[in-house]
Amino acid sequence: MKAFFHLIKRMAQTIFLCFPLLGLGQDHAVEGQVIDSLKNPIRLVHVMIFNADTFLAGAITDMDGNFRINDLKPASYILKIEALGFKDFLKKFAHQDGPTDLGGLRLDMASIELDGVELVAKRRLYDKNPNSVIINIGQIVANSGGSAFDVLRNTAGVSVNQQNGTLTLQGNGKVTIMVNGKASRIDGQALIGLLKSIPATNIENLEIFNNPPSKYEANGSGGMIDITTTVKNAEGQGGSLSLTSGYGKAEKTGVSSSFHSQNGKFGFYGSYSFDRNRSHEKWGLESEFDNPMSQKRISVVSNRKPVTTSHNYSFGTSYSVLKNTSLSGTVSGYNSKWDMLASDEVLRNDNSNVQEALNIETNEINQWNHISPNVQIEQSIGKSHSLIFDYNHLYYKDDNPSDYQIDSQMAGCFIEIQKTTPITFDVYNLDYRGKISEKLQLEAGVKTVSSNFNNDITVSSNIQDQTFVDNGLSNNTVMKEHIRAIYASFQWKLNGKTSLTSGLRFEDTNNELEVDSEPNRVTRKYGNLFPTASITHQIKDGSSLQANFSRRINRPSFNQLAPFALFLGPDALYSGNSNLQPALVNKYGVEWSWIGKRLTVQYLTAKEAIVEFQPRLSDNGQQYIFKAENMDMRNTLSISLGLPIRVAWWWQMENNISVQHESLKFDFQGTIYERNKGSLRTTISQQFVLGRKIDLELAGYYQSPTLFGISTFGSRGALNLGMRYQLDKQHGTLKLSFSNMLASDNWNIETNTLQPFVNTTETYFPEPRVLMVTYIKSFGGGKKENKYKRNGAEQEKKRLQ
Repeated sequence: MKAFFHLIKRMAQTIFLCFPLLGLGQDHAVEGQVIDSLKNPIRLVHVMIFNADTFLAGAITDMDGNFRINDLKPASYILKIEALGFKDFLKKFAHQDGPTDLGGLRLDMASIELDGVELVAKRRLYDKNPNSVIINIGQIVANSGGSAFDVLRNTAGVSVNQQNGTLTLQGNGKVTIMVNGKASRIDGQALIGLLKSIPATNIENLEIFNNPPSKYEANGSGGMIDITTTVKNAEGQGGSLSLTSGYGKAEKTGVSSSFHSQNGKFGFYGSYSFDRNRSHEKWGLESEFDNPMSQKRISVVSNRKPVTTSHNYSFGTSYSVLKNTSLSGTVSGYNSKWDMLASDEVLRNDNSNVQEALNIETNEINQWNHISPNVQIEQSIGKSHSLIFDYNHLYYKDDNPSDYQIDSQMAGCFIEIQKTTPITFDVYNLDYRGKISEKLQLEAGVKTVSSNFNNDITVSSNIQDQTFVDNGLSNNTVMKEHIRAIYASFQWKLNGKTSLTSGLRFEDTNNELEVDSEPNRVTRKYGNLFPTASITHQIKDGSSLQANFSRRINRPSFNQLAPFALFLGPDALYSGNSNLQPALVNKYGVEWSWIGKRLTVQYLTAKEAIVEFQPRLSDNGQQYIFKAENMDMRNTLSISLGLPIRVAWWWQMENNISVQHESLKFDFQGTIYERNKGSLRTTISQQFVLGRKIDLELAGYYQSPTLFGISTFGSRGALNLGMRYQLDKQHGTLKLSFSNMLASDNWNIETNTLQPFVNTTETYFPEPRVLMVTYIKSFGGGKKENKYKRNGAEQEKKRLQ
């Protein structure tokens, strides 16, 4: 109870700090927002006001589809909206004293005849919101047949590291992944498994937040990506079905379906997908040991044949209990199993040139099970205020057994690892949303998250029929964490062209980590304030300038902290680091948008920055151990340009170019390192309309070498081809994709230092030239956005690994 009153006190202080002490007057403006049938804003369209047949005033919608026409006398008027690709819109309305808000004005698409070719208006690939960018995935043909993982890997500015399961945005650190507004607090291979279990055909759009508002948890310096699927709470009944099949070096199959039904007060919706992907991969490690305890060279080549099988499901219902009270509930989850057989060849050379060859047969299983029930109650208070209570329970369980049969000229050895990890979260939050005046909107809330993590690992070896338990690697780790948060934020229209969004969030964290093989319990207690501010000014029609600031935190993920062992051969392994500290990050940014184009400059400073899997020698000098490390300082300057170009009505280009300069400073095993490096990333999409029924896309990306802590990540890239064909008489759509055509989406991570001596080269070659064909069929009525899609677990699943 004392903690609850302390939280309420913090909430009151936060709201007081965020609330502007300025009077707000009345005006005589008419305003609204122009949207399409899917409630996406339509920018740069003409809005006109008529009195009978006389034109009085007009405006052009901004980047968010909003318009405002000032100084109209009270009277009856006619509103007319004209936009290319949409039917003309007419609306009669009465304008009284004070402002008139017409709300969302929906335009219906129209067909355009061009020299006998019917061109149906299409949604843009990129849409810009004040604090985010929306990527309409349905317009990306080259991603057909893939998964959410493939979509993100080819998204401008997003970098995916499959080996350690991290995603970064514009090189600025980890991002939080949400699915339908519900954050996934998982990382590493669990996150990769989740993303691979969501078919690309089920994704409607990605919303990328570079600086998330204060209502979201402050964890994740890179920002946040919300994956919105096609499952919506819709009027009437309907659904969709897709079938996928493909081949690279092995077969792939998949099926996904969704349904929705809304009748009056009651609605329900759901989705299910199944995917099986058998592939061939190649991994390698070249390492050198040069110390008093060991002088040798190691070469490891691993031919892997993983089979990934996943089931992903989500079911929900909503009910309007009373006129102002709504109740909704969802149950979602997935089962993802990664079953790998690998044949490894290891060559060892010591300083006397004596060579030893080892053959290792590896069998590793990584199976994640997850279920998450959620209940949400929304109570409207008047016309412009609401309270939302949300409870979410998250349960995960990871079974990760593996065994290694090692054969050499000298002797044989069998190593077995048993690893089980159950994790639970309980998330409660209460939010308030209100329109204080015509110019001011306020959001405020409290949130508490309780989590329990248990990692039980046993490593044993069998040599000449004798079994030995490795007590140095075997342990049981228990971690409990409590996060209490309070926030307040407001959106304020300073005038017709300038708006301010600002907020303040306080988070109090209590984390306890206990390892049975270590004598001391690690306790972390800290509280932090996280301010955000963003001011946007409309320079002229279609052009705006935005400046923003935010403070974020990168908390260590659970498995980064918990000891574990994943062997890369007898001379190298991945492990956790219980000494990791959270990293505080300040982000400063400026963005200029004009007619669909975007120029963004951002500067990021981080203390105790966390860098994944850095190699170091073990205490006995016989192994390389790869684990996450804290860096003293990490500063990043990035400049990004989004440049869409319509070459002709049948040819659209989407170009995204980002340059970055990164500076690192850290103490690595007693030696101070300072590293600086510039890099370039570019993503290009060429889309062609070949006829009324056929679209073609050629898309690709290139990433130059980048810093990876003490290591350097080599250049990489990919080229993908896609085609979409619309069948006759609404019989569905066929999509064909050919990904990684040049077999160039490969990794090369090099580390070469003298003090201490570390010399490793890690390579990874994923399956190239994958051909996929997908059939998609939709049934039933249209869609409207599900108002209940977001819930209090929006940031609660990010930190497993």
